Amino acid sequence: MDQLKHRTAGVQEKLEIVGVEDEAGNPISALTILSLLERVAGIIDNVQSSQQRMEERQQELESNIKTVQGDVLKLAKDHGDTSVTVDKLLQKTRKVSANVKEVRSRVEKQNVRVKKVESTQDELLTRNKFRVVIYQVNERR
Repeated sequence: MDQLKHRTAGVQEKLEIVGVEDEAGNPISALTILSLLERVAGIIDNVQSSQQRMEERQQELESNIKTVQGDVLKLAKDHGDTSVTVDKLLQKTRKVSANVKEVRSRVEKQNVRVKKVESTQDELLTRNKFRVVIYQVNERR
């Protein structure tokens, strides 16, 4: 048993780093430092992989933003084109409306004239001063 303790103590002494001590003043072994370095390396690997995923996500977001910007520009152009078309349609509608009002006015005036003619005709027919003659044209060849 003493030999085992002696061997373990010898190995322990070999693994101890000269001049490096923990807070309690005990020497720190190389295995402890190695395990800490492995943990730090693992943490760094995790940070790097997280950073890489974040960079990939950032690139994906930038691509999506560019796509959205392109769509917004296209939408703005289409909106401008639609606005111009709507303005033209409104101008045509105003012209048609003015023409309809003018035609309506003429039709109303003509209606008044027709009523005058009808009343005059009725008056003449009642006085028997006006006779309607119907001509028939017989064309035989």
